[in-house]
Amino acid sequence: MLVSLIAGLGFAVLAYLCVEIPRAYNQATPIWLSNGFVVACLLAVDTRRWIWILGASLIGGLVAGAHAGDSVLINFVLTPSNILQTWLCAWCTRRFLGPEIDLGRPKHMIAFVGLAGFAVPVVVGTLASLYHTATRGGDVWANATIWVLGDILGVLIVTPCLLVLVKAKTYLAERGLTREGLLVLLGLLVVTAAVFAQNRYPLMFLVPPMMLLVASRLEVLGGVIGAVLVAAIGVLFTMAGRGPIYLIDGTGTEQSIVLQAFLAVSIFVSLPVAAFQRQRRYILDRMTQASEAVARSEARYRLLTENALDVIVHSDLKGRVNYISPSVLAVLGYAPEELTGERPVEFVHPDYVDAVMAISRAQVNGQSDRFPDRIEYLAYRKDGALIWLESRPTLAMDPVSGEKIGLTDVVRDITARKVLEQELREARATAEAAAAAKGEFLANMSHELRTPLTAVIGFANLVDDQPELAADTRRHVARIVDGGRSLLATINDILDFSKLDAGHMEIRPRQVDVGHLAREILDIFTLQASAKGLTLASQGLDDLPPNLWLDPERLRQVLLNLVGNAVKFTETGGVTLSLAHDPTSERLAVSVIDTGQGIAEQDLKLLFMRFSQVDASIRRQHGGTGLGLAISKGLVEAMDGQIGVESRLGEGARFFFDLHAPIRPLDEAEDQTPPPNLPAGCRVLVVDDNAANRELVRTVLEAFNAQVSEAVDGEEGVIAAEAEQFDVILMDLRMPRLDGAQAADRIRAGQGPSAGAPIIAFSADVSSGTPGAVFNGSVSKPMTVESLIGAISALLPA
Repeated sequence: MLVSLIAGLGFAVLAYLCVEIPRAYNQATPIWLSNGFVVACLLAVDTRRWIWILGASLIGGLVAGAHAGDSVLINFVLTPSNILQTWLCAWCTRRFLGPEIDLGRPKHMIAFVGLAGFAVPVVVGTLASLYHTATRGGDVWANATIWVLGDILGVLIVTPCLLVLVKAKTYLAERGLTREGLLVLLGLLVVTAAVFAQNRYPLMFLVPPMMLLVASRLEVLGGVIGAVLVAAIGVLFTMAGRGPIYLIDGTGTEQSIVLQAFLAVSIFVSLPVAAFQRQRRYILDRMTQASEAVARSEARYRLLTENALDVIVHSDLKGRVNYISPSVLAVLGYAPEELTGERPVEFVHPDYVDAVMAISRAQVNGQSDRFPDRIEYLAYRKDGALIWLESRPTLAMDPVSGEKIGLTDVVRDITARKVLEQELREARATAEAAAAAKGEFLANMSHELRTPLTAVIGFANLVDDQPELAADTRRHVARIVDGGRSLLATINDILDFSKLDAGHMEIRPRQVDVGHLAREILDIFTLQASAKGLTLASQGLDDLPPNLWLDPERLRQVLLNLVGNAVKFTETGGVTLSLAHDPTSERLAVSVIDTGQGIAEQDLKLLFMRFSQVDASIRRQHGGTGLGLAISKGLVEAMDGQIGVESRLGEGARFFFDLHAPIRPLDEAEDQTPPPNLPAGCRVLVVDDNAANRELVRTVLEAFNAQVSEAVDGEEGVIAAEAEQFDVILMDLRMPRLDGAQAADRIRAGQGPSAGAPIIAFSADVSSGTPGAVFNGSVSKPMTVESLIGAISALLPA
């Protein structure tokens, strides 16, 4: 609203002055300032506020016209024509340039001068002057010329002046007032005053060059101020009766037209020049900034290139070096200038030349996707030494034309890496050899320890089964059996851990009644717990499904370890075994809770580590290898489970784990399977180099009415199988002269009567794993009666 009031008041005041002052000197109005003022107001605000500005200006114009003595008819015709002209000037400018107008830009200045400063005033001013001439008389041409030029000068002087002054702070920030600029502006003032203060010489030609000089030094702000100064001085001196205008031999109207034309032409030229000068400075500044940025970028990349450890090479399409970084001296021993113009392929070892050339050609021919992005090769240093290099060639393109100009390659010395790779390969080979030696050692240990244990435990069990033993003798035999089983458990721990470590542990799930298995575990430790005054309790056993699918032997092994440890390390209180099954997630959750001395938090991480116990004194007191929990962890994880522990010192411990255990339909056939037995008169050949084991097997089998023959090694076993017919052959795997697998192959390949007989592997070797296809089954040492009879009866007809 304030802008509207200012526009209306300004229009009225300027219109009144532009009429009354020239009238006082009996002259026509040289510059019509009011239109230019309103155009500036319109261009400075949003178009939605134009209606208020135009309305206020219309009222101000009507008031000024009435005060100047215009008739009502003339006032109500000419004032709206002025308002129409201001609206057209602003509308055309805004339509062509958009809402943001900057007269410091050449496009905007030229468009403003051409549209608002020339085209609109010519059209509207001519029509208004014709009406004025028709109502008041006078020369049509003279009136039209003075009217149009006055409107042009008003728009070209007032509008740019106001618009530029609004943004004066911006223009001054871009280019401040300098002493040179002020001196040039002062020179324009002096020259213009000198030209228009005298009547003797036609020196108006001196003013435009000074205006152009001011425009070039002070740009748009200087050009506008210069235009205002020149117009003000020229008009004031001319109205005072001085100036070169009066040297013109003509009427006052003609003299006014010349002054207007002079001012119009001078301003027409100086304002666009000022805008072009600002644009030129902007372009030069951008070019300077771009040049500085290029220089900084070049310096930065040169610094990176010259200090890079890798060699950066650029070569042309013929393979000749254009640039190579200084690091080539450290890598190849050559100075950069020695290799410029050379072909790098000449330093490549002959065995790798074809590969290097192929990847380079692929880059040039656009076939890089058919080759790796880098290549390793041997190259010669200047001193003749061979080194390993890695290259990553890429195609270089001209940034302007986009044409191929060569290859850029980053070359790295990888000799140290190659040496390390070779050392790693050798270390791996050494480790694999050590692992093989470890496996062979464990196999030998398994055979040499488990083979005699087979006889110790087997014969001790046979003696223990004799009913006529004295009590002391039976107790002594029980000690032998317990000792043998303890030694076997220790050996099995070591061997099981080796299997887990090598990833050879087999998980064989089947249908299991976990509740029954858990009760068996508790029964095993009942006597040991009673001897220490401990209670053994269970939770959740009756709620477990009788048909869970998991490996019962591995679950039994884990429970034996956890419950056994709990009983072993608990002195008072008791041990609780808790089990629960979630049918939704198909997980079996197991917890073993004791009231022992507990475990300190910092010691918990030691529990599941191999060969570790929290306190060495525990090992001296309770014994053990320190492998039980490590094996349990491996077994649980092999069965898709997790194991953990919760404990505080003095508050007991809770060991827990969970397993994947889906429910399977009950298999009634399994419960109806009769106990294993042998057919009467069954003929068995036992091939084993250990006499005690042969005797033990004979004793067990003859108790089932079997006919047993023996062979002391593989050679004798083959001879026996080719000479007689046997129903089954029990073959030891590790024997002198001819091992079990080779002997079985020869029996199968022969034409003897036992070539098709079932052959059972009889082994104490942990590394043997599942026997080969030549065997029909296996029995591990130490054996049990059930395992031996079960394996044989499974292969014989009922």
